[in-house]
Order: sequence, then C-alpha cells, then structure tokens
Amino acid sequence: MKIKRGWSLDYGKFRFDVEVDETDLLRILAELGASDPAKVSASMTAIDVYLVMDHEAQAFTHHSLAKSEPDNSADHYAAATTHISQRNAVIAKYGISVPAE
Repeated sequence: MKIKRGWSLDYGKFRFDVEVDETDLLRILAELGASDPAKVSASMTAIDVYLVMDHEAQAFTHHSLAKSEPDNSADHYAAATTHISQRNAVIAKYGISVPAE
C-alpha cells in the first residue's frame, strides 16, 4: 500500500508531494519502540495501516505548507500535530507506547 498526498500553489508553479509506503510504516513503528515492527505491521488491519500512513503523509504535507505559507504556519503546524496524534492513537491499539502530547 502507498499513500500519496501533496499540494500545489499558484496554479501548480509551487508543488509538494509526499509518498508514504509500508517501509515507512515499519520505520514509524521502530521509532516508537516496537521490538518487532514487522510483526506489529503484520497484525494490523488494512484500514489501520492506511490510517497510520495517511496521517503521516498529511502531517508532512502540513509541515511543508507551514514553510510555504508563513501567514498560516500556526494553523498548519496545529494540523500536523493533530495528524501525528491521530496516527499515534491508531498505533497505540497495537500495544505500542506512544509519546504523550
């Protein structure tokens, strides 16, 4: 599974795309302390895999937008933080201790 998110401004003159795949899912699980990320990943439902990867892609997208739209950066950083929290909530269902917000 791959998730692709992005944005474009000024009729496509400025563009950003991020793609998250299951290799990234393993990296996320490892960063959060999973002792066997592949085992955790294999136990996840398809919808949870999708949700984790989509929230990760959305967080990167908002982080990038914060840099490109400084006047709206606070809103974009808040959205990125929300997506990371939602990503972590899905991961926590699989017994991974996620950092408190």
